[in-house]
Amino acid sequence: MGPAMKRLILASLLLLVARPCLAEALLRPDVVIDGDVVKLGDLFDGIGVKADIAIARAPLPGKRVTVDAAWLARMANTYQLAWRPQNAYEQAVIERSGIEISDDLVRSRILEALGRHGVPDSAEIDWSNHGTALVVPVGAAGQFAVRDVTYDDHYGRFTATLEAANTRLHVAGRAFKTVEVPVLAHPVNRGDVIDAHALTWSRVREVSVRRDFLTNAEAIVGMVAHQPLKSGQMVSMNDVEKQLAVAKGAMVTLVLKVGSMSLTSQGRAVEQGSVGDTIRITNTRSNMTVEGKIEGLNLVSVPLNGTALAN
Repeated sequence: MGPAMKRLILASLLLLVARPCLAEALLRPDVVIDGDVVKLGDLFDGIGVKADIAIARAPLPGKRVTVDAAWLARMANTYQLAWRPQNAYEQAVIERSGIEISDDLVRSRILEALGRHGVPDSAEIDWSNHGTALVVPVGAAGQFAVRDVTYDDHYGRFTATLEAANTRLHVAGRAFKTVEVPVLAHPVNRGDVIDAHALTWSRVREVSVRRDFLTNAEAIVGMVAHQPLKSGQMVSMNDVEKQLAVAKGAMVTLVLKVGSMSLTSQGRAVEQGSVGDTIRITNTRSNMTVEGKIEGLNLVSVPLNGTALAN
């Protein structure tokens, strides 16, 4: 005969000599409580005024304990309840309800505390024990606080203590300053011209912005994708190139402005280029080559001392 069976038989014998109750007690095998103590009425129904008797300390919020048949029989005998276990394996599970403090609330409270050390509320933070559940008693969520904060501005590192009810959790982490940058609102194919509708704004960690990223939307609009680009992607200088305004060998209009007058002629581009580039053009009439600045699609201006328009 095993120890559990011996304890069950002993508890049953004690119940036989106990003073009988007016009504038979009924065990509640699954119990959920809110308070700090377990009461007799949490475990047994039909026991009248004895229901308010405290018999044990409650588990921590969000935790549960299992009590076996021998323990239940001992409680029934101690408080003279008409109940006995049906077998050695009968048990009750006692669970204490609780509220889990969300990561969002933890993040906002830490940022609020770091704000007193000069950290902007737009910063992002990472911390140790991230994802560890911090559970507090029902009704105690408002008591959550962040205490004992230290902050190193040079490295962005911090330590703090999360405190809720009787629960304390020490954390360490790092705060990252953020900036708003233009990113692609949708995928862009190679050779596509990026217009203003292809861009949106996103807040990212400042340390993730490389020097070659284009952080001015005006510097991106009108550029041509050098390779396929993904939605949400930041655009670097290597991702795009200027839109070609003059192709090599294309016929272009040469413009020479003298005061309020403009002289024009035709030429053939010796080189290709984009708006703002300086390229060489050969006048188709005089067969002279001159340098000019691309002003638009197949439109090139030549300097006043240029002779390409003379013939």
